[in-house]
Amino acid sequence: MRRGKPNDPERRVRILRAALDVIRSEGVHAASYRRIAEQAGVGLGSMTYYFPNLDGLIVSAFELLREDVEPQFGARLRTAATVDAAVDALVSATVGETSPSASDVRLYIELYHYAARSPRAADLIRSLQEASLTALRGTLSDAAAYAVDALMWGWWSYRSFHEDRVLDEDMVRRAYQALLEIPAAITATEQEHHHA
Repeated sequence: MRRGKPNDPERRVRILRAALDVIRSEGVHAASYRRIAEQAGVGLGSMTYYFPNLDGLIVSAFELLREDVEPQFGARLRTAATVDAAVDALVSATVGETSPSASDVRLYIELYHYAARSPRAADLIRSLQEASLTALRGTLSDAAAYAVDALMWGWWSYRSFHEDRVLDEDMVRRAYQALLEIPAAITATEQEHHHA
């Protein structure tokens, strides 16, 4: 029978938040048991009690991002009654008030790098991407959802490497407008061929 302080969920979450803090500021390569324990203010014994292996700790920390990835634009996009309103929601998610912070984007990039070596992290990325696509598919066609999702993640990544450059909002808006018009254009063309 284990003696001492019973399982403390707050300590577990504190360890996970500390792991994210270390990854955010120093990179995933710096996320050792010792460094995270120091950041969390807990003993090494607590680390292995809650997380028997480091991969499990790192992936569990990244899973906290799931709360933020059903992007804030999801609710706004679902209530968009027009294409213009949908574009407004996407522009805001890319360069406006509902876009992720540079700090959060750095975490996503660290997760992508880590996923090259961790199957669990790769599964998490697929899950996060699916959550993002689900939010988009509520308003957009499948084709548009995939294109918009890829473009949005690409722009977020670009921002993290070019913090001195600001994406031009008008250009972002025109790109999304063009993508949202594609399915309608394809349908019209298909109908023309069908009637010919």
